[in-house]
This record gives sequence, structure tokens and C-alpha cells, in this order.
Amino acid sequence: RLETFVQGLRGGVVLVSHDREFLARCVTRVLELDLAQNSNRVFGGGYESYLEEREIARQHKRDDYEEFAAKKADLVGRARTQREWSSQGVRNAMKKAPDNDKIRRKASTESSEKQAQKVRQMESRIRRLDEVEEPRKEWQLEFTIGAAPRSSTVVATLNAAVVHQGDFTLGPVSLQLNSGERIGITGPNGAGKSTLLRVLLGRQVPDAGSAALGTSVAIGEVDQARSLFAGNAPLADVFEGLVPEMSAAEVRTLLAKFGLKADHVMRAAGELSPGERTRAGLALLQARGVNVLVLDEPTNHLDLAAIEQLEQALETYEGALLLVTHDRRMLSTVRLDRRWHVENGAVTELV
Repeated sequence: RLETFVQGLRGGVVLVSHDREFLARCVTRVLELDLAQNSNRVFGGGYESYLEEREIARQHKRDDYEEFAAKKADLVGRARTQREWSSQGVRNAMKKAPDNDKIRRKASTESSEKQAQKVRQMESRIRRLDEVEEPRKEWQLEFTIGAAPRSSTVVATLNAAVVHQGDFTLGPVSLQLNSGERIGITGPNGAGKSTLLRVLLGRQVPDAGSAALGTSVAIGEVDQARSLFAGNAPLADVFEGLVPEMSAAEVRTLLAKFGLKADHVMRAAGELSPGERTRAGLALLQARGVNVLVLDEPTNHLDLAAIEQLEQALETYEGALLLVTHDRRMLSTVRLDRRWHVENGAVTELV
């Protein structure tokens, strides 16, 4: 509905979003704010065109710098060689030529002066080079999801399960999650997706029907509220409490990989931004071994680069996956075996 509204507007629209599909359908130009280069640039065309042009522009910058660096290194090397030859020539002239052999001494000296002139010419060429600044590397979230030993073949089952929460009822629901299955879960806000997860993972007992969890199930979760990282305790302390087998130094090193450095780890976990708590949750997935991964709106508060890196990490993850998301591009990018749609308290499987 919002896309239709934006597309129908006759005036200009400034749209700030991390929803790639929304951007692809609505924008005609992209203003990129580049923190790494401390610059900004406007790209014509839509979002897909921006991605292509941005990569081409970055490649050109890398090529220009590499060409400059190679040329400068060659000139510096040649100047060093000429300088050594010049010094060697003077030493040889002083050593080999007797005092009365003025002609030979003069020839050697002239040869050394020519070498010195070449050195000066080379240094002048170096100074005249148009300096090309090395492109700064952007910070990238690079991580893998830790693997635990395989769980039982059947991870979780619901049999005519019903949950009542005030006026809302979920169910009856009957379904099964198997080891290694990758499920995408969609549905409107408030439809019962988070409730379904709680019952399926044994965190809430159904009011009717039954729920069962398999054996050797190691669950890793980034929940919608990022509730593991809350309260007044420093982030480092909270994280260490969740992975007691890791030393304080190892915890800080790991969090730094996720862009959470000294000014973050000593702050109260509950004071961190939602994006920072999300990155802490992803760091925890790397630290722990999991064979059932639950991601409840994982892209909320992540920037585009981090979303893409999360998708890459999911590609290599081999355990069971429950992915709840409104991100349409993530649903089409991440490899999924099945899709469940939750609406009006009912769960249907999409074909």
C-alpha cells in the first residue's frame, strides 16, 4: 500500500530505507552517504542501477589507485637503483684511480654526476605524479554461524496446538520441523508469528493439543525484542555470562568484529541501539554452536551491508532455520525449503 502511494505521487519524495525491494520499486535516484570515504554521490537510475554503478565506480577507484601505486613504486625503485649506482661510482673512482690518473678520475666523476642527475630527474618525476588517494576500506560485518552436533531428525512438532492470549487465539496448529529444514515465516504484525515460535520451541505450553521438542536441539535466536541484551549490566559482562567458556579478551575481540568496540562493550546493554543489540545477537550466534536457528525480523535496524552479509552467512549454515521476516528480498535470496504464512490465528503452508 505504501509503495502504491509513493509511486502515485506527482511531487518529489525523499525515501530513507533499508528495504531493498521497496527501494527497487520506488526510487529513481540514489544519494549515497559514504562514511568510509567521507563523501556523498548521487546515482541516476533506480536502485538496481545504483548497485551496478556503485560497484563499477569502486572498481575504477581501486584500479586508479593500483595503477598510481605501481607507477610510483617503479619510479622509487629506479631512483634507488640510480642512487646506489651513483654512490658506487664515486667510491670506485676514489679507490681505483691513482692520484696522477686525472683523466680516469675525471671520467669516473662525470659518470657519477650523470647518475646523480638521473636520480634528480627520477625524483622530479615522482613529485609530478598526480597523487591518488587509496580508497578506504568499508567496515564489513563478516561472520559465520557456529554449528552444533546434529539434532534428532524431528526437531519440533505441534499437534492441534491452541494458544489463547486475551482475545487472540492461535490454532489449532499441526506442523513439524525437521532437522536441516529451512522455513520462511510471513504474516501481518500481530498475527501470531512470535507466539508460534514460542510454542514450537517449547517456551510456551499450548492451552490445548500438544507440542514436543526433539533431542539434542541447540537453539540460537535473534528475537524481535533483542531481549538477551537488556538491563544495566555492561554489554561485555552480559555477553560473557552467555558464553562462560570464552575469556574476557576473546569476548572483546569477537564483539569488535561486529563493530562493537571499547565504547560499546562497557555501556549498559539496554542503552545500546537496536542495531547494536542486533549485532551483539549475531556475534552470539557465531560464539555458540547451534543446530536450530531462529531469526525473528533479523534485518530490523541492520544496514544494507550487514543484511547482505547475514544472507551470505545463512547460505553456509546447515542446521534448521526459522526465518520470520517482512524483507521480501531476503525471502527471495535466502534458500528456503518451505513457507508458512500466519494470519488470523491460522498457519497455512504456501506452495
